[in-house]
Amino acid sequence: MWLIAITFLSVGYGDIVPNTYCGRGIAVTTGIMGAGCTALLVAVVSRKLELTRAEKHVHNFMMDTQLTKRLKNAAANVLRETWLIYKNTKLVKRVNASRVRAHQRKFLLAIYALRKVKMDQRKLMDNANTITDMAKTQVNVYEIVSDLAGRQDQVDDRLAAIEGKMSVIHEQLEALPQVINQSLVNYYAETHSKHNLLHPESAGSPHNLPHSKSVPTSATLSNKPFLPTSSSTANNSHLQQPAPPRTQP
Repeated sequence: MWLIAITFLSVGYGDIVPNTYCGRGIAVTTGIMGAGCTALLVAVVSRKLELTRAEKHVHNFMMDTQLTKRLKNAAANVLRETWLIYKNTKLVKRVNASRVRAHQRKFLLAIYALRKVKMDQRKLMDNANTITDMAKTQVNVYEIVSDLAGRQDQVDDRLAAIEGKMSVIHEQLEALPQVINQSLVNYYAETHSKHNLLHPESAGSPHNLPHSKSVPTSATLSNKPFLPTSSSTANNSHLQQPAPPRTQP
């Protein structure tokens, strides 16, 4: 029993030593069990003594309230000592040097107390960032990253749609000269048919029959100047004849 108790508690005086293999095995097992029980006891006690998340928030809130009151008191002391120094140096007829020095010392102490309270507030804010708060921050960051990834996918889809529309517009622009040429050919044929209806006597002449060389294209229309036809010249010839000379009596 003495050997088991000393081995279990990890003391190990060494006054009693097992000689058989069975006794040594029992001693080793007892030492492992003692170490495990000690670790479990420490973990359970530390877990019980540790504050929960709600208790931590309440404790931080109370400490913040107390530090805020101390900060206000320190700031009030600084203002009070500043006013007393001004009063004893500027608003009196005879300056009392000892009183001024006393208020100056109190002024410096008030400034030191104010800085100390501010430092305590900063430490409290740093200690408030616990592991749970870091986990919450990690979850929020993960949600933001997921949202950004979803928006990036939407932007990629819109860019793909824009590229498709641009390709369609490019194909239409490439087919535009052919469409313009066909429209000009149809317009020329319609104009020629109207001319034949208005002037049937010139409909059978070989010069008025349309052929492939007379069909205008987009290249020939931009370079070829406008020339009047024979029919328009014949119709306007009577307007260009000179008037007969007058005879004098």
